[in-house]
Amino acid sequence: MPIHYALTDALVALVAIWGAWRLVRTRKTIAAFGLALFGLAGAIGTVRITSGLVEPLAAVHKMASQLGGLAGLTLLLCQILQDTGWRVGKRVSFSAAILVAALGAIFPMAGAVLFGVMLAAALAFFLKIRSPIAAIGFALMLINMVFVRQSTHLGPDASWHLYHILVAAWLGCVAWTMSAPSPSRLRS
Repeated sequence: MPIHYALTDALVALVAIWGAWRLVRTRKTIAAFGLALFGLAGAIGTVRITSGLVEPLAAVHKMASQLGGLAGLTLLLCQILQDTGWRVGKRVSFSAAILVAALGAIFPMAGAVLFGVMLAAALAFFLKIRSPIAAIGFALMLINMVFVRQSTHLGPDASWHLYHILVAAWLGCVAWTMSAPSPSRLRS
């Protein structure tokens, strides 16, 4: 695996750290933990590639990316629900994240479909409340998941880098919107 693959994995990690920090500052800790899971996957990918431990860390990176991604997105959606007035506490949020990740571990195809459905639901929500930055972010990630990730039309380098750049853009859009000073923007 070429060393330049670490650049966009590191970008995901850095944007996730920045986003989690913004969210913690606005007391959106559930969403912050969700972003941190994406950052963890990016950090593991960066270490995997730069250390030369490509094969030994492959399974750990895949698990952090896929299952951590499912759990992270679940936590983001739980924060959105909480911000819209639903009584979703941390226990329920983290239990839901663990349940969804477990489902993805047992039934990988179901996990991929669920990830897509959760992205589409969040996109629809942010379109409804006219929050363009978050809507663009979720639309980018949905397009990314369907058309860019492991695309046969792009070479492996272009596919890898475009996928990770779009993940970082999505995380940035989500963190920017959810940490905005006016939480009433999330009320539907």
